[in-house]
Amino acid sequence: LLLYAISRQKSTICCDRAKYIKYKKLVGGEMRLREVILLSLLLSGGVLGSDLKYLGTKQPYQYEKIEVRVPEGYKPFFINHLGRHGSRHLSSAKYDKSIYELLDMAEKEGKITEEGKELKKKVAEILKIENGNYGLLTEVGKKEHRDIAKRMYENNREVFGKEIRAKATYVERAQQSRDAFLEELAKYTPQINFKASTNTENDIELRFYDLSPEYLKYEDEEPWKKAYKKYAKSKNYDFSILEQFFKKDFINKLESGVIQLKSAEGKVVLKNTNDAVANLYDLYIIQSNIGKDLGIGKYFTTEELKWYEELDNIKDFYGKGPGLTNINIATEIAKPLLQDFLISSDNAIANNNISADLRFAHAETIIPFITLMEIEGMSDKQDDISKVYNTWYGSDISCMGANIQWIFYKNEAGDILVKILHNEKPVSIPVKSDMKPFYKWKDIKDFYNEKLSEIKWK
Repeated sequence: LLLYAISRQKSTICCDRAKYIKYKKLVGGEMRLREVILLSLLLSGGVLGSDLKYLGTKQPYQYEKIEVRVPEGYKPFFINHLGRHGSRHLSSAKYDKSIYELLDMAEKEGKITEEGKELKKKVAEILKIENGNYGLLTEVGKKEHRDIAKRMYENNREVFGKEIRAKATYVERAQQSRDAFLEELAKYTPQINFKASTNTENDIELRFYDLSPEYLKYEDEEPWKKAYKKYAKSKNYDFSILEQFFKKDFINKLESGVIQLKSAEGKVVLKNTNDAVANLYDLYIIQSNIGKDLGIGKYFTTEELKWYEELDNIKDFYGKGPGLTNINIATEIAKPLLQDFLISSDNAIANNNISADLRFAHAETIIPFITLMEIEGMSDKQDDISKVYNTWYGSDISCMGANIQWIFYKNEAGDILVKILHNEKPVSIPVKSDMKPFYKWKDIKDFYNEKLSEIKWK
């Protein structure tokens, strides 16, 4: 069994560089593979490679079953839904292209290490996988939405049999997510009831962040960026990571700024050591989305991976999420979507002709929406950049396939309750209820209508 594990897991046993160094110190030099395996058993408790971690908002969807008893006499009759697209390929040829070109340049100059040559082969494999697939959903992403759809049906069978509306943004991966979701639902409920549509680029409901002049100004000015840059400089792992692949004088050349590597669109995406490490981290992340571990994690310690996730987390928090205490624009731009949730819910209640209203969009859609809803634990502001990572986790809030579901229930007397789910788990909002996580529809509607009345969308 041990020999089988060796043959199957050679590339993943020492996926953490710090652990590898620890192994070497324990045995007093270079180790034979058998010694690596045995020490791995002692230190980590197993022979199999662990799942990829510290992925930020590129974290693939993880389902956790939580059952909540429905109040007696109530049955579900409508679902209002928002979902982020599932796990995807790289958005464009930039991280993979730039890292490969950097390694190729170093090799031609005789400045590459053996580890660098190994990494170059791995990046070449990513380039091959991504060719023709940039921006599209992966098989991992399609399965995420199929599984969510299946559970939605199984947990709310009474809902289905009426019309199902499903809209997506004009971006293809959102449409692919919608289609995967509907393909699964078609196994359980008549497809003739499906009304699928695709929004235009002028999409105030699901791409409001493109259309708000005030938000575009905020995005351009980034009032939090100065503090972020200062904090980002408090740790620097550039040299310790890059020295695995390049000789010192090549790293110095990179840091001098003479190297300028561009994306396929012609934008400079790698101009210094910081860019190089950040782009490599993005290649580490994409492994989880394409469903293939190429072993890029071994070039980072756990501490380093956590740090790069934290930096991305901070940017998402201030760029799309709760942000600074005196600035609300990144949240308030979601007003049109919350309005649509309220209106479409009322219409479904009044007409009793729709099973579900499904929407498929992006992280830039769901993060502001969650914040505007004031979901407990996901909406608190923070002015101290160093504390964001202690309380707000993009990997949980807006992972791939992240979703919000409002499940509507009704009893024979016509009383209506709503249970709000985030990633299929019940959440709390600041509305009084003696039946949490169930809320009276009138109370939810009154709370959000009052909140929206105070927002002037710009």
